[in-house]
Amino acid sequence: MTPSPVTTLIFDVDDTLYDVGTGFTAHRNKAAPKLMVEKYKFPSEEEAQKVKAEYFSKYHAIAKALKMAQLEGKFPEDAPEVKTEDIATFWAEGLDFSMLGPPKTELREQLSKCNCTLVAFSNGPRKYVKRALETMGLFDLFGEERLYAVDDVMPHCKPEKEAFEKILKNIGNPRPETCVMVEDSMKNIRGAKALGMKTVLIRGSSENGRILKDDKPNSEDPAVDCSMASIEEFFTMLPGLLDASPFFDPVVVDK
Repeated sequence: MTPSPVTTLIFDVDDTLYDVGTGFTAHRNKAAPKLMVEKYKFPSEEEAQKVKAEYFSKYHAIAKALKMAQLEGKFPEDAPEVKTEDIATFWAEGLDFSMLGPPKTELREQLSKCNCTLVAFSNGPRKYVKRALETMGLFDLFGEERLYAVDDVMPHCKPEKEAFEKILKNIGNPRPETCVMVEDSMKNIRGAKALGMKTVLIRGSSENGRILKDDKPNSEDPAVDCSMASIEEFFTMLPGLLDASPFFDPVVVDK
């Protein structure tokens, strides 16, 4: 790949800025059916899980999945309206964020030296995503103004083109070819690549707990420009991003 200038790094959060092997994603996934029973009057977690799994595979964001399931009559008739903020509060206040491990001090120091606009873009709800970033010690790299969650792009979400385009517009319309999308999801990698972005795939140390088995990382996919096991390898494999004028030139394209 010919080295090319970079202005903007866009990071997914779940299973990207922390490793899927922590078990936190599996923990969060189990909490969703519990919410559906407690808040939305499903008769059992088993029935809730079936609906959640069907719609999450279609929409790839729990907030949009549950909203669409309710619109299509999959919820109990007397269930209250699905609201993103209710899901956000349930996760932000009820999950065990200690599973994410200690703050990512080294990664934070490296990112703070990067002369790029840093953006976090998650399909999770904002209050939850902020809590996860705070736990990892990374929130201040983005701040409120460069943290984008599903709340900010609904009724769209990744991998929909409209979701990516809204983020790019909000951050000043950088040319897509100067942006790098860092992701664990193949659907989102392909969506970013289709717009012209560079892509970095985070494979993770394990498949245990990954929600969408048909979306598991694939380094051989032509939409992947650079692949690595974990975010800790980011600047080792992409040292050009620490240049005064950052550029994208992977040391190793691990495909």
